[in-house]
Amino acid sequence: MKNKIRMQLPTILAVLLTVGILVGSFLWFSRHTDEMIASTTEFYLETNARSQAAAFNTKLNNQIDLLEHLARQFKNTDMTNDAAIFEKIKQLENIEGFQLIAAAGKSGRLVDNKGNIIGDFSKADYFKLALEGKTTISDSVLHDRKNGDFLYIAVPILQNDEPQGVMYGQFPLMVLRNLIEAVGFQETSTSLLLSRNGTIIARSATNELVTDRIANFYDLGSSWGINGETSLKDIKIDVLNAKTMTVPYKTGSRERLAVLTPVGLNNWYYAIVIPQDVIKKQSNTLSYNMLFVEGMITLAFVFLFVTILHLIRGMAIVEQSNERFKMVTRQAHTVVFDYDFKKREIVLNGSVQYIDSEGEESYSLDNLLKKAKEIVHENDVSVMDDIVSAIKSGKGSLNHEMRILCADGNYYWFRCTGTIVRNDNGVPLRLVGNFMDVEDEVTKQEKLKQKAEIDPLSGLLNKGAFTSYVKNLLAESNEKENLYAFYIIDLDNFKKVNDTLGHIVGDKVITDVAQKICTVFSENDFVGRIGGDEFTAFLKLSGEGVQVGQKIIEAKAKALCAIINEIYSDGKNEVNITSSIGVAIYPKNGVTFEELYKNADSVLYVSKNNGKNQYNICK
Repeated sequence: MKNKIRMQLPTILAVLLTVGILVGSFLWFSRHTDEMIASTTEFYLETNARSQAAAFNTKLNNQIDLLEHLARQFKNTDMTNDAAIFEKIKQLENIEGFQLIAAAGKSGRLVDNKGNIIGDFSKADYFKLALEGKTTISDSVLHDRKNGDFLYIAVPILQNDEPQGVMYGQFPLMVLRNLIEAVGFQETSTSLLLSRNGTIIARSATNELVTDRIANFYDLGSSWGINGETSLKDIKIDVLNAKTMTVPYKTGSRERLAVLTPVGLNNWYYAIVIPQDVIKKQSNTLSYNMLFVEGMITLAFVFLFVTILHLIRGMAIVEQSNERFKMVTRQAHTVVFDYDFKKREIVLNGSVQYIDSEGEESYSLDNLLKKAKEIVHENDVSVMDDIVSAIKSGKGSLNHEMRILCADGNYYWFRCTGTIVRNDNGVPLRLVGNFMDVEDEVTKQEKLKQKAEIDPLSGLLNKGAFTSYVKNLLAESNEKENLYAFYIIDLDNFKKVNDTLGHIVGDKVITDVAQKICTVFSENDFVGRIGGDEFTAFLKLSGEGVQVGQKIIEAKAKALCAIINEIYSDGKNEVNITSSIGVAIYPKNGVTFEELYKNADSVLYVSKNNGKNQYNICK
């Protein structure tokens, strides 16, 4: 009996020590909860404010980047020539967030993207600073009858690294309000954007705490600090020193909390104003919850500690590890597989039910291949064949992507990776790997690729993407086996549409023509927009089409002339849009993109000079 007690004494002492530590921490925690909650709340608010300020900084810098992108489009424009600036700015469209964009050379004549001359801004401060190479943001809200309240952003137009003009954008105050909308305490807080002297530049939509009648942040409080011990002068000094701070203040009998942090842009400050009673309620709730959790944790820990001492630790650890592994794989929609080369059997773990609600945890290789034929996308069968070949040969490793039909009836992208485990003689024993759901990753990559390749107005390939696709195809082509036709389609009278009917009708012409060209060519061909009113198409012929290629090429050119021919009207004026087309044939008229483009362009001008509304094919 004594020996038994002596053996259990370390366990008893460990339990008592653990209970003592937990009870002591519980008592200490209960006494210091309010202090801890206040400190934690202040830390959270300041962290949240910094995060919001950084997010606002990023969003506004994105707008500046967009404006700088437009400015770079003037790198080859003669900024001393008002007519050249006028023509260039007319080609630009408003970018999201700006209600007006305009450009000017050193003369200061500011022209918007609708071709309107706004006026002479050569003496404006922002114009002078931009010509010194400085990006400028107005420090206060401006107002005019047409555009309402706004800030302006001005960036230099650089040519050979020297400022030659100014790109100007008006940023409406309503958009600025959306940018400073806070996350957290949304229904009870007000977000403010302040200048360095405390002037309120913008306030969030939830502005009940700081109404439009209050123009300066420093007019909010009748006293500052918990008990009025903080001077307004000290707060202003901290703001000038770009400090982040949490400041309690009172407005009459109402107690509030202001969190201020520098934006890092234009000497602005970001502020969140919250009623003190909201903080107190949350603090009390958090305090009670944390005390309850601490008590439960204490009881649970004691129980768990005693229980673990009486379990076989090895088995418990392994079991817990397996459970965590299964949970992670299910959450990540991952299926882990282990294939035994000798048994020709594969064992599956993880999110098997996500793929097949009736799926089993083990299959023979033949049954697995039968199942794969049912769920692998028909366009990815070759990928599955490569995987099967690697399994049967026992060579190499796996790294493939394919679409798999899942239990919800939809196809999702999965990545298959695997490694072969061999014995000392190099004989394959097992193939271990996983199928991981990468649908979000693949979809995101596809969207980014599409966004980079598609012309936003017409929906066709942009110039860069069209050129890349054609060049890659030509590099892999055989001159004896392939027949292609390169079309350049230039719209007649398009400038007259913009000048007479306006840019809205002009944009409609572009979208209409794009759709019409797509009806003439198949999805197998390339169709793009490479200029304002210039389109291209690349016809690919194979099989029987090669034998009658000349007829097909001419028929499509004739169809283009017919389908594009249309009269556009604004109710008063009419403009007849037709097309002049030049066609070059591979390999007769060239084997490179440049050769085909040059030859097609040359006969395009023959069509133009011979009266337009016609096509010509290189001899």
